[in-house]
Amino acid sequence: MSSTPQYYSVFDKFNFERKPVGVKFLMTRPEGIKRLGKELNFCEMLREAQEGSSFYVGKEDFKCVEKMLLGMEEPEPALVGGLVGETDELFQEARANRKMYQYLPRMLKGSVNFVAFSPVDRISFSPDVLVITTNVPQAQIVLRAITYSSGDMWSSKGTPVATCAWMYIYPVLSGEMNITITGLGLGMQAVQALPEGLILISVPWNLIPTMVENLQHMNWEPTEPEGGDAHRKRFNKLMEDLRQKAAGG
Repeated sequence: MSSTPQYYSVFDKFNFERKPVGVKFLMTRPEGIKRLGKELNFCEMLREAQEGSSFYVGKEDFKCVEKMLLGMEEPEPALVGGLVGETDELFQEARANRKMYQYLPRMLKGSVNFVAFSPVDRISFSPDVLVITTNVPQAQIVLRAITYSSGDMWSSKGTPVATCAWMYIYPVLSGEMNITITGLGLGMQAVQALPEGLILISVPWNLIPTMVENLQHMNWEPTEPEGGDAHRKRFNKLMEDLRQKAAGG
C-alpha cells in the first residue's frame, strides 16, 4: 500500500467537506512530522488533522482515557470500576459501566508510544486506519467500494462513551471496517469534536487497497432514483430477461 498523497487522489472526486485522515500507531517517534503542541482529546485530533495538519502525539499529550486505551498506563480503578459512569449518570449503576471495559478495544501494554495523524493529501506514512468523514450519499459509495469485490458485510460497533476506541483502535485490532455517527458518543459530543450527524467510516490498513482500487473501477452511481412503480417495472423486466438468458433463451 502506498504512503503518498497521489495514492488517495481518487477521494478528490468526492469533494469531501472534511478530509480523510490516516492514523498510525507507533513504538518509535515518527520522523519528519511535528508534535501537536496543544491539548486536545483523542477524538478532537481527528478534526485537527482534517483542517490540514500532519502531527504526532505521545503519552504526555493525552488527557482523557486514551493512555489506558493505548496501553500506555494501567487502568484507573475508579474508571474501569464504573464509578465515573454511575456518578455522571451515564449508566444506571457502576456494574453496567464496568462491563463495558471488559470488551472495549485496547492496545496491549507497552505496544504504542506515539500516534501519528495526517490528512491524506499530506500523508507520508502507510496508515493503520483511515477515517473518512462523510454524508449519507458519500457513505453509500465508500461502503460499497469496501464490499464491491468481496461481497463482505459491514457493521457498526460502539458504546455511548470511549468512541475513540471504536473509531481508531477496533478496526486495527479486528481487521474490520467500522462506522460511527457523530453525536452518538457522549464524549465527542461534550467536547464538540465534530458536528452531529456525520458518518465516520474507519477502514483498517488491510482493506484500504481494496477500497481504493474499487473506487477507481466501479460505477459510483449504478442506479438513479426512480420511484416505486418505475423501479419495480425496470427490475421485473431485468429479472425476466435474465431468466430467459439463464434458460439458454
